[in-house]
Amino acid sequence: MLGVEETPADTPADGYLQQLATRLGVADTYHRTPVGVWFGKPGERVADPYFGGEGPDKVGCTHCGSCMVGCRVGAKNTLDRNYLYLAEKRGAEVHPDTQVTDLEPLPGGGWRVTTAKPGAWSRATARSRTLTAERVVLSAGVLGTVKLLLRLRDQGRLPNLSDRLGDVVRTNSEAIVGASGPTVRPELTRGVAITSSIHPDESTHIEPCRYPPGSNAMGLLTTVLVDGGGRVPRQVRFLGAIVRHPVRFLRSLSVHRWSERSMILLVMQSRDNSIALRRHPRLGTLVTRPGHGEPNPTYLPVANDAAREVADLLGGQAWGAWNETLLGAPTTAHILGGCPIGADPEAGVIDAYQRVYGYEGLSVADGSAVSANLGVNPSLTITAMTERAMSLWPNHGEVDPRPPLGAPYERLDRVPPRTPAVPVGAPAALRPA
Repeated sequence: MLGVEETPADTPADGYLQQLATRLGVADTYHRTPVGVWFGKPGERVADPYFGGEGPDKVGCTHCGSCMVGCRVGAKNTLDRNYLYLAEKRGAEVHPDTQVTDLEPLPGGGWRVTTAKPGAWSRATARSRTLTAERVVLSAGVLGTVKLLLRLRDQGRLPNLSDRLGDVVRTNSEAIVGASGPTVRPELTRGVAITSSIHPDESTHIEPCRYPPGSNAMGLLTTVLVDGGGRVPRQVRFLGAIVRHPVRFLRSLSVHRWSERSMILLVMQSRDNSIALRRHPRLGTLVTRPGHGEPNPTYLPVANDAAREVADLLGGQAWGAWNETLLGAPTTAHILGGCPIGADPEAGVIDAYQRVYGYEGLSVADGSAVSANLGVNPSLTITAMTERAMSLWPNHGEVDPRPPLGAPYERLDRVPPRTPAVPVGAPAALRPA
């Protein structure tokens, strides 16, 4: 469904990553990344190569580096080009620019769903609507699903939600670091967003990330790199670095052509650490506290070491994130968990079929159901878990094969869909070499 292919060629940034792997003594771990992108001839449009002619046309990736901010040609296999596109062709109705603000179970079964336009300045422009549904699946990610459920539980709207709600939230044990050179190197923006990986140790995974020319705002999140740990607070070390190298610090404030001067390193780990999400009692905002496992890291030595090596390769300076340096708050691109799967409401928020304990007809199918630091990008894991959960749903009007909510787990065969499945998989002649 995601059309995953391995990136077909190394980019200049991959060359630097290979040199980094050699310096770290792990050259044999370098490999290209599988990504959900169509690598046909650059810019060439072909008829749907994935879904038996039922999907949209694809255009060969032009390697412009715009994946993060939005594919400009239609090569990236985003949800609107696979699941949502095919669902609409089968009668599903999609309501864009819509945010769920309230969920209410109906007395006779089913749900009342209240929605509004996100970001509206007033109630008049919010365009509130009310829908009803027999079943509801929450797929808004951790910062959508968990935040909504926490609010509804704390307000007494859904009081039977498990006390485990918001627990075992994972940051993928990540750090986002990198380096910026003194000269513009447009070649650093060439390729898809992530093209390769290395593994410095058994629990650490490093990928180079890129943005296209002109996408420089992320540079505002970065500052000079300083280490944590030890007796001297990181903030003191940061001030010391500014005093010793004021010109270097001032240069770090400039984001002029930042994406063409910089190499971003996304460092992920599969360590067992987590945080817990809760709502602030007065402000209603999400706050965190220490969670299950070892303390969540605010400083990864392997990440800082890698950033300094890349800075040396670029002839520039390594950088880290302001929030990690000053606040001790880690940065993550992949927040996961908050609705852990458990054998009962005391152990989890959802059961093994991803149904919410305490409420019939309510399910969760997104990253908040993933209760582990994967150490890799989580999209394939989220997709696989969701595919499995949905494959066990009954067809409309048929008996539900799943045991009652709260009953012991049973291994089930998937339910064949009443409508024939869409043929998936590009013909060999259309696959890139």
